[in-house]
Amino acid sequence: MLSALTLFQVEPDPAADSVVRGREALDDSYPWYDAPQDAIRRIEVKPTGEPWDLDWNSGFRWPRLSWLAYAALVLLGLLLAWLVYALIRAYLRRETQLATEGATRQVTAVTDASRIEALPFPLRRDAATDLLAAARQAYEQGRYGEAIIYLFSHQLVELDKHQHIRLTRGKTNRQYLRELSSRRPLQGVLEPTMVAFEDVYFGNHPLDRQRFESCWSRLGEFHQLVGAVT
Repeated sequence: MLSALTLFQVEPDPAADSVVRGREALDDSYPWYDAPQDAIRRIEVKPTGEPWDLDWNSGFRWPRLSWLAYAALVLLGLLLAWLVYALIRAYLRRETQLATEGATRQVTAVTDASRIEALPFPLRRDAATDLLAAARQAYEQGRYGEAIIYLFSHQLVELDKHQHIRLTRGKTNRQYLRELSSRRPLQGVLEPTMVAFEDVYFGNHPLDRQRFESCWSRLGEFHQLVGAVT
């Protein structure tokens, strides 16, 4: 009979044993496991440091100002904006002016050079850049014949620049003088200088100081009549 009982003895279930062993292991190592209930227990976690203050600027308050103070601040802001705008505009205008003046000087230099080339007589290249200065220098050094050549050249260039005559190769001094027939005062100032120039340049006659100064002394009148500013 004992043998029969042995034959009918129930074999242990391996899966059940594994579950039991797993519960025992969790019960010892993991505080979130509730072994009696075989469930997960809630764990209260305490902060380890001071909590962050996310409302750190809640105590800031804008100063209370009257409406006049706010209006003054607005006006100040507008004034600063206008000053910045004015400075930028002045800077841009100055840059444009400098660029324009540079271009004008280049055009004037080229135009004056072409006028000098159209004179009915050749001039030294080094003296052609500033005819009036060359005339003054020759006058101060007592070279009156050379001074009258530069003075007359300066007058012809200024007359062409202000469209009183038209400098063209092949024209004579008398033709230029006739072009001023409708401007008698200007013609009267130019003629003595022209005659003195022809005596020196074509006639090889000497020119004394008194005769040159009589022409030089009317230079201011000439500039006033021609409209030039020197």
